[in-house]
Amino acid sequence: ACMDYLKVDNYLLIRGDVFRFLKSCRQQFDVIFADPPYALEQLPQIPDLIFQYDLLKPDGLFVFEHEKNDFSNHPYFIDHRNYGSVNFSLFKKKEPATDTPEENPSEEQ
Repeated sequence: ACMDYLKVDNYLLIRGDVFRFLKSCRQQFDVIFADPPYALEQLPQIPDLIFQYDLLKPDGLFVFEHEKNDFSNHPYFIDHRNYGSVNFSLFKKKEPATDTPEENPSEEQ
């Protein structure tokens, strides 16, 4: 219903073991939304695994729903939103800056 409301027709919903999925996934995504059980002991590892397995496309967004964890020191963290007892941390794949040398036109002789 949510995807219909957003008028999105190209999506993949996964309900299952997040760690098994992350290890076997060979795709990249524009947006990843994760809502794992808050009591999950390995919950703080999930953002690292998303980037370790390179699951976001360039400029992709990872939205992570969680309880009270602080991910602000994560290298890909960009924002935090709080709605009552629900927290969302947003992460974005940052492409390394490319230093391309300026081309000097060759002088004609």
